[in-house]
Amino acid sequence: MKSICTLMLVVGAFLFIPFSHLHAQPRMLKGRVTAAATNTALPGVTVQVKGTSRGTTTDPDGNFRIEIPVGPSILVFSFIGYLTHEVPMRGQAIVNVALQPDTRSLEQVVVTAMGIKKEKRAIGYAIQDVSGADLTQSKQSNVVNALQGKVAGVQISSGGGAPGQGSRILIRGINSLDPTRDNQPLFVIDGITMDNNTYTDIGNAGGADTRGMSNRASDINPDDIESISVLKGGAATALYGLRAASGAVIITTKSGKAGRTRVSFTTTAGFDKVGKTPDVQLQYSQGNNGQYDNQSFWPAWGPSVEDARKLDPDHPASLYNNYKQAYNTGSQYRNTLAISGGTEKVVYAASLSQFNQNGVIPFSNYQNYSARVNGDIRFSEKVKMGVSLNYINSGGNRANADRYGEQMIYWSPRWNMRNYIKPDGTQQTYGATDNPIYTLYTNRYGDNVNRLIGNINFTYSPFKWLDILYRAGTDFYTDNRRHTGPGPKGITGEVVNTDNGFGFVHEYMTNQRSLSSTLILNFKNKVTPKLTSDLKLGHDLFDRHLKRLATEGDTLDIPDLLIMQNAKKIVSTQYIEKYYLIGLFGDWTLSWDRWLYLTLSGRTDISSSLPVGHRAFFYPSVSLSYLFTEHLKVPDNILSYGKVRASWARVGKDALPYNTGSGYIPLTDGPIDNNVIGWTRANRYGDAQLKPEFTNTFEVGAELRFLHDRIGVDFAWYTSKSTDLLIPVKLSSATGYEDFYTNAGSIRNRGVEIAFNATPIKKTKFQWDMRINFSANRNEVLSLGKGLSEVVVGDQFGYAGSTATMKYLPGYPVGAIFGTSYLRYTGGQPDNSILIDYSRPIQIAASGNLAGFPMINSGQKYLGNSQPKWIGAITNTFTYGPLTLSVLIDTRQGAKKYNQLANFMAAFGESAVTADRFTSKVFDGVLPNGTPNSQVVYLQQAKGPDGRNYGGGFYRNIYRGVTENFVENASWIRLRNVSLSWQLPSRFLSRTHLISAASLTFTGNNLWLHTKYTGFDPESSSLNAGSNIDAFAGFTYPTTRSYMASLNVNF
Repeated sequence: MKSICTLMLVVGAFLFIPFSHLHAQPRMLKGRVTAAATNTALPGVTVQVKGTSRGTTTDPDGNFRIEIPVGPSILVFSFIGYLTHEVPMRGQAIVNVALQPDTRSLEQVVVTAMGIKKEKRAIGYAIQDVSGADLTQSKQSNVVNALQGKVAGVQISSGGGAPGQGSRILIRGINSLDPTRDNQPLFVIDGITMDNNTYTDIGNAGGADTRGMSNRASDINPDDIESISVLKGGAATALYGLRAASGAVIITTKSGKAGRTRVSFTTTAGFDKVGKTPDVQLQYSQGNNGQYDNQSFWPAWGPSVEDARKLDPDHPASLYNNYKQAYNTGSQYRNTLAISGGTEKVVYAASLSQFNQNGVIPFSNYQNYSARVNGDIRFSEKVKMGVSLNYINSGGNRANADRYGEQMIYWSPRWNMRNYIKPDGTQQTYGATDNPIYTLYTNRYGDNVNRLIGNINFTYSPFKWLDILYRAGTDFYTDNRRHTGPGPKGITGEVVNTDNGFGFVHEYMTNQRSLSSTLILNFKNKVTPKLTSDLKLGHDLFDRHLKRLATEGDTLDIPDLLIMQNAKKIVSTQYIEKYYLIGLFGDWTLSWDRWLYLTLSGRTDISSSLPVGHRAFFYPSVSLSYLFTEHLKVPDNILSYGKVRASWARVGKDALPYNTGSGYIPLTDGPIDNNVIGWTRANRYGDAQLKPEFTNTFEVGAELRFLHDRIGVDFAWYTSKSTDLLIPVKLSSATGYEDFYTNAGSIRNRGVEIAFNATPIKKTKFQWDMRINFSANRNEVLSLGKGLSEVVVGDQFGYAGSTATMKYLPGYPVGAIFGTSYLRYTGGQPDNSILIDYSRPIQIAASGNLAGFPMINSGQKYLGNSQPKWIGAITNTFTYGPLTLSVLIDTRQGAKKYNQLANFMAAFGESAVTADRFTSKVFDGVLPNGTPNSQVVYLQQAKGPDGRNYGGGFYRNIYRGVTENFVENASWIRLRNVSLSWQLPSRFLSRTHLISAASLTFTGNNLWLHTKYTGFDPESSSLNAGSNIDAFAGFTYPTTRSYMASLNVNF
């Protein structure tokens, strides 16, 4: 045995001896790489021994060290934007290289629709790229949030600051009116379409986002991304067909490069603090009508704190601020380990990632673990293959922010909310009011997502003029959710938590699987020395299966035994959906002398969700790109690049599945007499004549670069008209249905986009780069279906008739908000206009219980538009030696939003607005006879100093019932991101003989916000990331300020 072990040690030692040591010893060579034009160091240059896998990269100072084999060899230096340079080795010990700029760098290759790579000069529509380095600069966990302010024409809204919360992305406004339909762009990763839905419950992708659920694009680790291309117009996305009718986001992940094995480790840790909170009054305590009652349902209509303490010796010296008590300091950290490398024939890349976040709302958290691997194999000059796999496990405990916020309104600031549980496990409370934190502690909602995204692709080039590409992929995930409440414990004196009721166990399971298959034939031909032809013909197949199962067990027999068998009543429901799409497409580009490009494309889609006879439809596009600086030989000393472009496209969009007819659904209460299953009509009446939506778009633009690319401008103007829009139209209950799904509308979008970049200062050690994005979009509902004057999209409750409604009306924008208002004086004439004439005075009641107070117009008036008039962002990046400071400021102007939180706070006396409740006032306005109002009234409840009984007082009688008071200016300016990075000096790292580069970065997000909006954050929304409705913000998750530190080490 001992001899065997000895032999194994000897053999093992031999195996770990590099084979090169058995031959001639290699020698070490070092050097430095600089830019020829500026003589500045170039970090990250690839240095490789030609024909081998031996290679390295330059450090932040441009230095490199590499082992050179004995004998003749050639060093290859390559870097993006510079010409590749080769240096023969003839025994040198030091090699210094100055790389020349690539004069063809303007011919940047970008990824377009169907994964087709094109020179940017040949593209006749708007497209913007974001590098992986720019994405990860903000250290955002959600890749959608990481795009904030980086692309013109793109509007991103975060639902709030919940751990893992989803975000919504819109490109060039809304072009589909179905409120349950997702207007977000198509997401594609490495050529495979991926799901980006945000499901709030088992069957709703557009409902209230009370728990901050994730959009599925957030599953992707931003550290894995090499670049993102955003396709904006119809011509840009026509090849993707109906799935990209709202644009496309093309994600390319990092891949391996030939050369030595590279290892990178990045660790990021930080904490989150609640950003903006509403202003509250802390002068008046618990009770009603100014009378103190420490068991009252009314949290803040009592006397002053001073008077309350005279009646209650246990009353605290000051009231608790519920919004200071309610939130914790959150935390987050991410670790990513990546490895890549390869040879000239085989390259690979792999990564492991871990992300954990604890939320600011108690007991909320989120985790994301991912593993990714991809590789490419070149079998020969004609055949190559690629494969990619990405596995993600994500989920957490999702707190109900809507319910938490509502219960905070009911909780009196006289009591400490943090004292939420008694020793026996029941809730610590007063009266019958539920403690909000106890509700979070016991009422749990968790999700667990397992996802696999993968693809395999083959490229065969039998001739120089023909490439054949085949790609197949899948996006499969299971989303398992569990919602539990323990029920009453049966302890004497227990106040049963309302949300937990008698206890329940609800389990929801979603399985979604999509398969895609794409075949592309690429015919390339140089017709004449100046005329080239590039024709692509393809076939596309998409197959999606969706299955949802909900099992809800209610009324638990044994408290705290949270298993389905413990429920006295169990109900299960199931939903299965199948959807198929077949596409045939072509793309033909003609180029003349590399300064004029004409592209014609077309696609036919066959959709399973449309009725027979309407399933197939065709849409074409055409685009033109003209590089006038090259054609006219314009001197490049001032204008170094000039291009104008134009495009037209027609894009279609099909219906959601199962809307072409009307069916039956089972009764959820189970069997009726004799074990017969009961069935009833479905809620929706389908249209057997459904047609696809169509959008016609026209776009013109220009790209100009000045002073050798020191200044660049990309301008676009577009207009689009969408017709035959699919809308669920409300029906009378007498029909037996809730709505009728049909083609019933048209809208128009018009807008401009400007992307500006400049380098104002460029010195040897200091550089200042600036990037500005600006866009403005105007949309309008042009028409609705025959007999329809309006379509109600959604509403949000407000007390005393102040509910806000979002409607579609011809002549009004898609985000139109309607509700009650103050009555304006019209001189006795009827007010039939839906618009408010703000120049007219408010009418004051002359008699009755409300004499001297403003009158309410209970009719629906137009109160504003939730869509911004314009959005913009400016990024300044300053580089001084190894230090880089980046500052991003963005803004959204001209939007309105209904603030439900302000309505509730006013109704319950907690808003700072109500702090003047014991004062008198003469309201500005006129009496019904037109004379100015002069009557003095008191704002308080009950009897005033003048002996008059004011009942519920101004804020409950009048103020809370006027929607106009709560549709607020939702414009904002914010300091979105500040990032300071330090590249560690190479002279220190070289001593380790292990670390090639390292950087330390400090990042802050959402550090400052300026807005007139009185709620949490005007960017947040009550609806989820997949909804068209963005007009309401109630008890949302508060957004957070984040502070993080990150260390990246490359080996």
